[in-house]
Parts: sequence; C-alpha cells; structure tokens
Amino acid sequence: MKNKAVIIIILVANIIIQSTLISRLPVFGVRGNLSIAVIVALSIGFGSYTGGYSGLFIGLIEDILFSPVIGTRALIYFIIGFLIGNTEAGINKEDVRSGIIFTMAATAFYYFVHFLLMRAIGEAFNMTQYLMGPLFIEILINLMLYIICFKLFNRIFDYPRFRL
Repeated sequence: MKNKAVIIIILVANIIIQSTLISRLPVFGVRGNLSIAVIVALSIGFGSYTGGYSGLFIGLIEDILFSPVIGTRALIYFIIGFLIGNTEAGINKEDVRSGIIFTMAATAFYYFVHFLLMRAIGEAFNMTQYLMGPLFIEILINLMLYIICFKLFNRIFDYPRFRL
C-alpha cells in the first residue's frame, strides 16, 4: 500500500517536472522526456501492470494538457510500460545497464510509433529530419534522466525480488 501511494506521488511529480522544468530546458533544441525514464524505471522495478498503468496515466494527462489528439501518448506509454514490465523476471533490477538499453529502445519506439500515428491521423511530421540528429541527442538526455530515476528509486523503493 505504501508503494502505491509513493508511485502516485512520483507520477504527479513527473508531470509537474516534465511540463515546467524539462520542457523549458532544451539541449541543442531538443527536450528530454522524463516520462519515458520514469515508466522504464517503474516497469523494471514493479512489472507489467504497474508500468503499463503508470504509462497510461502519464500519457492521458500529457495528452489532455499538450496534445491536439487524446490517446496517442497514452497508448505509446502503456505499450512501453507493459512490454518492459513483462521482461522483469529475466533482468537484474539492481543493474543500471538493462534500464539504459530499455530507455534507448523506448525513446526510439516512442518516436517511430508517434510518427505512424500522426501520419495515420493526417498530421505533418517529418521523421527523416528528426532521425538525422535530434533523436540521438534525446536518447542521451533520456539516458541521463533514467540514471537519475534509477538511483532515486533504488533509495525509495524495496522492489519485489524473486529467486529463480
């Protein structure tokens, strides 16, 4: 019960920090995505349901606040959280390297699926221009954000551990 309350506080803090601080600090014109780092960290630590529903919550709030189309970020974040959470039994939760790999893949997945959804809706979105540089900068920013989340979450949470 304690973990659920802390997770809800983290999700709300994520939305506040993402919308007020991180969105205002571009690095070479690219803004980081703290939501991906938080979803990856929660998915690795607590599994598919917590990761998926956390992604759904963050995505819906971000869609309501920032997106002209409601549901795109919610869908993408839910898929990211659920898929990464399904791999929880096969990864070491105390090792930062697995989260780094998942964060890189989740950032690329986010923009690929976002491109497909925006293209299906009819929005103009130039993917080739984004792939030439900003995607790699955003991956690096998200990796730094993930490492911060990883260290913070390891101090806050007692993750459930299973021995195989």
